[in-house]
Amino acid sequence: MQIKELRVGNTLVKNNVFLAPMAGYTDYAIRKLQLIVGAGLAFTELVSAKGLVFGGEGSKELLYSKGDEENTAVQIFGSEEYYMRKACESQELSPFNIVDINMGCPVPKVFKNGEGSALLTDIKKAERIVKECVKSGKDITVKIRTGLKHGDDIAAEYAIMAENSGAKLITVHGRVREDYYSGEPDYKAIERAKNAVKIPVIANGGIFTKTDADLMIERTGADGVMLARGAIANPFLAAELTETQTDKNIKNYMTSHLKLMLEVKDDRRAALEFRKFIPYYFKGVVGVKELKNKLMAAENTASVFELIDKYL
Repeated sequence: MQIKELRVGNTLVKNNVFLAPMAGYTDYAIRKLQLIVGAGLAFTELVSAKGLVFGGEGSKELLYSKGDEENTAVQIFGSEEYYMRKACESQELSPFNIVDINMGCPVPKVFKNGEGSALLTDIKKAERIVKECVKSGKDITVKIRTGLKHGDDIAAEYAIMAENSGAKLITVHGRVREDYYSGEPDYKAIERAKNAVKIPVIANGGIFTKTDADLMIERTGADGVMLARGAIANPFLAAELTETQTDKNIKNYMTSHLKLMLEVKDDRRAALEFRKFIPYYFKGVVGVKELKNKLMAAENTASVFELIDKYL
């Protein structure tokens, strides 16, 4: 794929390889590291608009930043245009130029509240939300899926709606809601969305290798790609795509990851939350079963650092 700058409203993004918003994964530490290794834009975990408006501490933690994350965007979710706009205008979102509207989350709890991918059932409501958020003055982007179930094909329709409502970019996850995060992306649906609008279209879904990224761009004509689990499974995928020179290897990447987590979380919590990354960091690596087991059992970060230093 061709690496290029992208303009998102008033924001010039350094390249067209984005890190997706992933609940439980794209916290400050991962965003920071992925920007270092080459991502052009990194998104926060999805944040509740109402949580921001009503001052929820959990929502504020998801937005933690030291002000040193160049090209970081926030993603919000909700079903009421009033709260979505209020969230965009909140003090907590003042550091972010780009606000993404989640219209793709498939999780039942979100869907049942009329949020996330539930907005794909009501284009008029989705339109009102985009228009209200645009009034905040932020550069508004939208992330959608191709539909709710197999046979749906609404990506182009929603892309047109988003553009006409003032959105500056749209990301299409090339799967329907019932697929969750598996199955081959619907390249044709992404291509139709791309051809329907003039704003940039980013393709998301099933990108784990450079070959996957090249194929996605070739088949869809999209303006860039968004990496999700592929960037967790291979922390250097963004570097490979953008040909970014980095002095990091898996050992110092893991060490940096844990140190950054400690800037936000207490010691025990950082050690426990680090565990969910271990299967990704060592997927397919032979001879690390003992290390993986010890890391998964570690109760504090001192033990984790010691194990990384000893075995890697």
